[in-house]
Amino acid sequence: MPTSFYDVVVLGTYLEPLVCAALLAREGLRVLVLGQGVPEPSYTLGGVDVESHGLTITGAQSPIVQNTLDELALRQDVRQRLVDRSSVFQLLLPEHRVSVYPEADKWLAELARELPSLGRQAADVTRTLGEVRSELDAVVGRGMVWPPETFLERQQFSLATTTQRYDRQGQGWTSWNQLAMRHPLRTAFEAVLPHVSGLLPAQHSDATRARLHGHILSGVTELTGGWTWFREALFARVRSWGSDVRPRDRAETLRHEGRAGHTIRLARTDEEIGCSHVVHGTPIGELSQLLPERAPMTPMFERVGEPRSRAYRSSVHVLVDKRGIPDALEPLALLCTSETNHEKAFLVRSRDIDEQRVLLTATRLIEEHLIDTGSSPLRFVREEALDAIRSVVPFFDEHAIWVDSPHDGLPPRALRDDTELPCSDPWTRGPYTMKAVYEYPTRRALGVCALPTRTPVRGVFLCNEQVAPGLGFEGSFLTATSVAKIIGSEYRKQDWLRRGPWARRSV
Repeated sequence: MPTSFYDVVVLGTYLEPLVCAALLAREGLRVLVLGQGVPEPSYTLGGVDVESHGLTITGAQSPIVQNTLDELALRQDVRQRLVDRSSVFQLLLPEHRVSVYPEADKWLAELARELPSLGRQAADVTRTLGEVRSELDAVVGRGMVWPPETFLERQQFSLATTTQRYDRQGQGWTSWNQLAMRHPLRTAFEAVLPHVSGLLPAQHSDATRARLHGHILSGVTELTGGWTWFREALFARVRSWGSDVRPRDRAETLRHEGRAGHTIRLARTDEEIGCSHVVHGTPIGELSQLLPERAPMTPMFERVGEPRSRAYRSSVHVLVDKRGIPDALEPLALLCTSETNHEKAFLVRSRDIDEQRVLLTATRLIEEHLIDTGSSPLRFVREEALDAIRSVVPFFDEHAIWVDSPHDGLPPRALRDDTELPCSDPWTRGPYTMKAVYEYPTRRALGVCALPTRTPVRGVFLCNEQVAPGLGFEGSFLTATSVAKIIGSEYRKQDWLRRGPWARRSV
């Protein structure tokens, strides 16, 4: 028997479910957010706060992002914390170093200096990327449901995309893929795609590729305080509108009670909670484990296919003396170890800890066949990352203080005296903590979306990074606002029936 009742229970504390929870709480619904086993975003090592997975922001000026932040009263806070840099992103190739400026004239001048053979072709691609960005802004800013599923949603989406240069599958103009197959600039722009989205380069449509490339030229940035600050800010918004957040609790089972709604049993306390709607914000495989049987999810997988993991994100953190960092290295850079192969690329971040120390973070994708989450540590991850950092930091070994790679199972180590360091959270480490990058059999809505928001279980919605993986940060806001719009419209319809003319009639 449920001891409490909520309008909506949100499972997971990732970006998509938290934004959705804040939007629903703002509508006046009673919302409960459960952590669902999601680990803390940061840990402490040697007196330094380290985030296992950073928050890379692309498309901060997108209409859906700006409008959502306005609704949550977070626009000014986020704007003040956006890291402002003269050149916000850098492409590091074995024989080239290109800084990506948000101003078109400075960007083209940089290309003319480093790759003079491009000339007019680079100017044409840059101009067309700006046009595509404006066209897709008009589509994204309409507040539609992504992906469209009902007849009216599909009709609205079809009308909005009629004038686009892409078809329904997102095929059309090919952005930097117009360059030669092994051109270093084409390799760099392909290599950056999995670091700013949830798809591998081969799975991107022409529309999502051009959209992300346009966002990169507009500026790739981060937040001061990172995902840790943004997560706490969303927690505060949910609580300020009268809802509840329990980051340490986890749902163990989910039972569908028909018209009565759903009953959720918590793993830690065996408490049973009733609710009308459930918003699932972790991978779809975990939702199947919560249900009494897998049969209800089978129709959805038969229609859109089941995602399969193809790679994992792994990060290596190194604390370095600031004197050893070259002035030419920007705080956010893509390091390609090959000019012709985009698979082995590192996203390198640098963050000032104090006046003397800098934290370097190198993130890369590891193919699934190289990983066995239940066996020995992945010793090659740390070594390959350190070798990549050495290629851009000449005197790295003389200035490195300690190194840590939380996803490979190896302990953090002080490099100067070769000793192990204690960690504030030693239990949430190892290969199983890596985030997966999935392969999706089908994609819809210009290639942006993979899984639907509505599941076969009535009242259960999917709101995770698997819904709109094609656009990364912007796709997270598309997913959250779509689920919030669907649930909010149902409650507004019920409210009209309670307060409208039907309530004044007796049967």
